[in-house]
Amino acid sequence: MLNYLFENNCLLCGKEVSPLRSLCENCEEKVLKNGPSFYREVHRKYELFVYSDYTDEIERIIRLYKYHGEVSLSGTLVKLFLKLYSYFPREANLITWVPSSLDSLEDRGFDHMRLLAKRISKELGIPFDAVLENVSEGRQVEKSKEERKRTGRFICKKDPPQNVILIDDVLTTGTSVRDCVETLFRNGVSKVFVYVLAKTRR
Repeated sequence: MLNYLFENNCLLCGKEVSPLRSLCENCEEKVLKNGPSFYREVHRKYELFVYSDYTDEIERIIRLYKYHGEVSLSGTLVKLFLKLYSYFPREANLITWVPSSLDSLEDRGFDHMRLLAKRISKELGIPFDAVLENVSEGRQVEKSKEERKRTGRFICKKDPPQNVILIDDVLTTGTSVRDCVETLFRNGVSKVFVYVLAKTRR
């Protein structure tokens, strides 16, 4: 009856799916099985874990979710984060995220990373909170690397715990992540574990 009353199509291939789904089983399975690249970088103050390159279906899903308000895709993105975490589990007291600028939040109409952090928190049993605040002006994606270095600054709104998981959807220059890590360390954090869905190719 629901299928009859509410026609719904897969957001990737267009195939008809249940009204309760955003992707057909084939597309979601492809995304979950495609890769992941699963690479790890060890930096002086943090570990970085990346699920995949920012291409193909993963890029399309992130863009649909982030820029077109397809909130139903959050379930698939959470599955990707959890799969990445299962390969690189780290003990932490809190999950937080790289906060968007006020301009970006107004453009999108919702805090896309907060929603993901909330769902990941529930699955992992680790509390989540908006510890960081973006105090820069304008959208980071429109700035050059030099501008990001000068203006991509964050502050801590609350005292963070010792070990923190920091999540983000796409890593481009890495400036925002580094700024967040530095801010967390200045406010007493001992370890930061960064989990990112995708990294752009240079």
